Amino acid sequence: MCELKMVVTDLDGTLLQNDQSISKEDLETLYLLGDMGICRVAATGRNLLKVRKALNKTAPFDYVICSSGAGIVDWKTQEVIRAINLPVDLTSRLIGYLIGHGYNFKVSDCFPDNHNFFWWMKEKCPEIERYIEVHSKMGRSEEIVPGQVYESSQLLLFFPINSNRFDEVKQELMEEFSEIGIIRTTSPLDASWIWMEIFPKGISKAHGIAEICDLRGIRQNETLGIGNDFNDLEMLDFTHLSYVVHNSPEELRRRYLISLPHHENGFSHAVKKHLP
Repeated sequence: MCELKMVVTDLDGTLLQNDQSISKEDLETLYLLGDMGICRVAATGRNLLKVRKALNKTAPFDYVICSSGAGIVDWKTQEVIRAINLPVDLTSRLIGYLIGHGYNFKVSDCFPDNHNFFWWMKEKCPEIERYIEVHSKMGRSEEIVPGQVYESSQLLLFFPINSNRFDEVKQELMEEFSEIGIIRTTSPLDASWIWMEIFPKGISKAHGIAEICDLRGIRQNETLGIGNDFNDLEMLDFTHLSYVVHNSPEELRRRYLISLPHHENGFSHAVKKHLP
């Protein structure tokens, strides 16, 4: 058995309970990992403001990877140790392209201020309306002014889960823009929708984990990851021991090791299998 030196967990639907808390057993497991000198990393699609709504400054983590890899925070010092944003010219080209092709989308401000956002709605869309309603309470929300210059960490598009538009638009954008990477995630607002996250090429939870491994001198075969959704794919393909909780989509349960559901301490169940 390889010695475990890093444990990485997604937050929503994996570690966090339905009320956004961490269960007593999972909290005890995180403290145990710390006592054993094992690096504890949370890797989430949440921006830093939303992370802080779930994790206080004393939460037992060493690092938090935010916004699907756009930022890394040393959780003990609260220092942002990495922030990667889209170049301004690329953001402008993406905005022009998406407006020209009639897409509904959102543009996040630069990390760590990416709770502020700008939006464009070509036609009525219940999912972007939900997004604006919920997230405008957390930061600045403004309609995009065509031709105006914006700085950004991420763009977001919205698609019904039962359509094939996600794959079609992904191929279209990847052919048009060689500098971007695209991540799929299930909407946390309505599971019948999926979000397309557009980042600078190479940005992902896995990229953030690799950076922390380099920083701490940890080898890839000394890592364990656990997640629950499609935006965890790169992370789970990177970690040596890779689990999904049982409440994950069937496609992911066929691909990775399976733990208990998140509300049954699935995090602890997976991790404790590999502790001495």
